[in-house]
Amino acid sequence: MPVDVRTHPDTPDLEQLQNLVLEPIPQDEIRRRREDGHVLVEDVINDRDDLDVRAPLTDEPGEVAEGDVGTALYRLVQLFGTPPFPEYMAGEDISDRYETTYKYLFRVEVRDDAEELPDEWLLTIRDWELEVGVGVCEWRDEEEETFTADSTVALTSMALAQNVTNEPVNCDYKDIWY
Repeated sequence: MPVDVRTHPDTPDLEQLQNLVLEPIPQDEIRRRREDGHVLVEDVINDRDDLDVRAPLTDEPGEVAEGDVGTALYRLVQLFGTPPFPEYMAGEDISDRYETTYKYLFRVEVRDDAEELPDEWLLTIRDWELEVGVGVCEWRDEEEETFTADSTVALTSMALAQNVTNEPVNCDYKDIWY
């Protein structure tokens, strides 16, 4: 049974997450990297049996989810604009989409020394089987290379994504929080 990332014993607390800066990677950089022959390899945290964590959209761990991946997408669009991956743009051929319909790429920078974390890393936030999905990734020269993220980085990434997608944003329409 998957565990809410907020209740996992190795997940950093909110004070530690405040020292992390989430910066969206623009589409131009993704295209340039691909044109240079780089491939983004990804360790999807939701798929890892050793961690077995999720990022539910609830106020408290264990509650019934109040939102879904659509709510998470709305909040991400309000905060960061539309998803930057060219293959997830509206109007593109979607016949090969199975479990992912949107995906964001972010650079995470550590603003305060954290011994167990690198200075920066890449993560994705996307939909995953109707839940918020999170991946830790790296640019590589070959697609066949496997990549497994450090478990501390993986849990931190999941907790950061859960926090970003779970917090309501102010809507222009009727000045409500959604």
